[in-house]
Order: sequence, then C-alpha cells, then structure tokens
Amino acid sequence: MGERGMGRAGVLMVNTGSPAAPTAPAVAAYLKTFLMDERIRPLPAPVWRAILDHIILPRRSPASAAKYASIWTEAGSPLIVGCCALAARVEQALHAGAAATEPWRDAAVRAAMVYGEPGVEATLRELRAAGCGRLAVLPLYPQSAYSTTAAALDAVARGLQRMGWEPPLTAVESYGDDAGYVDAVAASIRAAGFDAAGDYLLLSFHAVPLPDVDAGDTYPQQVGKTARAVAARLGLDEGAWSFSYQSPFEDGRRWTGPNTARTVRALAQREPRRLVVACPGFAVDCLETLYDVEQVMLPAYRAQRGGDAPGLVYVPCLNDAQDHARVLADIVCRALVGDGTVG
Repeated sequence: MGERGMGRAGVLMVNTGSPAAPTAPAVAAYLKTFLMDERIRPLPAPVWRAILDHIILPRRSPASAAKYASIWTEAGSPLIVGCCALAARVEQALHAGAAATEPWRDAAVRAAMVYGEPGVEATLRELRAAGCGRLAVLPLYPQSAYSTTAAALDAVARGLQRMGWEPPLTAVESYGDDAGYVDAVAASIRAAGFDAAGDYLLLSFHAVPLPDVDAGDTYPQQVGKTARAVAARLGLDEGAWSFSYQSPFEDGRRWTGPNTARTVRALAQREPRRLVVACPGFAVDCLETLYDVEQVMLPAYRAQRGGDAPGLVYVPCLNDAQDHARVLADIVCRALVGDGTVG
C-alpha cells in the first residue's frame, strides 16, 4: 500500500480531445458534444442545439474535417497521440525520481479527453482497477479558464460520481507561472533558433470569450504572467516581443485579443526582424497550432513579406519532450504531497 494506506497514486492528465477520425460525421459528433457543454455554449441548450444542428455543424463539419485530415498521422490524432505519449513520459519521470517511501513511487499516469476517447470516466475506472487509491488531476492547460480547466474538472467530478468513487483528490488548476515550465518554454524557443538580438517573439494563446472574463475568469491575467515570465527568461526588452490570442470560435461573442492572425499580418508589414511564434498555452500540438499557425498564418506571413524577407518560425509545443515530462512530474509530486488544489 502507498502512503497512509491509500494504495498507489493515480495521475489523470486531461485535455479537450479530438474527433475519432478526420471525417465530417466524426467531426460533427465531436463538435456537438464539445459545443453543447454548458461551459462552452453561448446560449440556452435548446436554442443552441437547434443552431448547431441546422446551421453550424452542416457547414463547419466538412471544413473542419479537411483541416483535421491535413494534420492527421498514421497513429491518429496528434493531440491524443501526443497526450498519451506525454503521460507515459511523466510516469517514467515519476518512477525514476521517486524515493521508496514517497507516495508517487509506483504512480500510474494516464491521459484522458473531456470530449472523445480515451474518455475521462473510462480512464478513471482503469486507474481504480490498477489499485490507485488517491488521485492527482492535471488538466493540460498551463493557464486555467472556465472553458478548459473547469470543463475538465467537471468531467472528472461527473465520472467519479457515476462510479461512486471518492478517493482523496488533488487538482492542479494551473501551472503557467511554474519556474520549471517557464524555463522549459524558454529553452524550446532557444532550441528553435531564436536570436534575442535579431528576432521578434510572438507568444500566442488560445482566446476565451470575454463574457467569461467579465464573470471572473482570470485567464488573461495568467496569460500575461506566463508571457512576461518567458520574455524575462529570454532577456527580451519590451519592444522585442508581444502576446496575442488565437482561434476564437465564431459564435457572436467577443473574445480576448489582440487576435494572433491580425497581429501576424501587422508584424509582416511593420517589423523588419524575423518573426518567431510560440504557443505556451498549449501543452501538445493540435489543430490550433499545426493547422492555424503552420498551415494558415505561416504561409500568409511569407506571402505578405516576399521571398527574400526573413520568414516566420513556429516553435513546436513541448509535447512529450523529456524536459516537459520532468516539469509536469515535479508539479504532480508537489501536488501529491500537499492537500487540496494547486495553482
């Protein structure tokens, strides 16, 4: 048995999810589940369901399926494959760094998706069957938001309630200002060839609806804290970097800004330095980075700048890099020896 007779520790790493396949029917099924979540939908359920069924999904599903097809791999969804690989790396890091008396010495780490597979409840059942008696839940969103972290924790709570399982649980609500995480992001930017003396850095984060912010969501403050910390690690002056928000959903609401696509266009016109884009709000590369940044913003930037001008460089997410796994393992270790919510 683990510490205090609780059994081994279970670590559930949660992300949003992906369609089961890059096809219009699979995307429609995924989007309907995702967009009907009360944390996501902008209108009462009956009204929003009718809009989805008759307007949004018929138009958006085929277009989104084509986007997913352009990033799909032989192993499947890059997000799901990447999250599962990261979970395996975190488990290895926990085992390698643990002393025999520590509660995480034989921790089981699994990835789960709020929408789609592997599902949260099924993965919780897997952890319980593996002998886990206490849980650490790590939503893979460095900066917490109502529409991401809160939705993930809702899914965990629903799953545990349906299972009738009440293990001691610690939730890591955010880690975007964790020193190890900031160091890893800064190191990845340097590894991509960033030159602090000659490049301009744009840090892009996912947008959230402004009504959520008006209701008390502190996501923009967390984004600013992460961005400033990364810039400081890289030794950047104020005029050498900025941050922006990408991939808002067109549902009639106002979203956080400035918008990344518009910022990239403006930088292409006025900034002579090479543009380097990193996305420290995403743990694992996904549609919003592999398609929105690499396949849309990057070619548009290059076309606007011309063939001889310095181009745009995209810095991949930390994904399942060993440094990323060690950072998350350290965060989980601190969560498991503490009580309550971290972040």
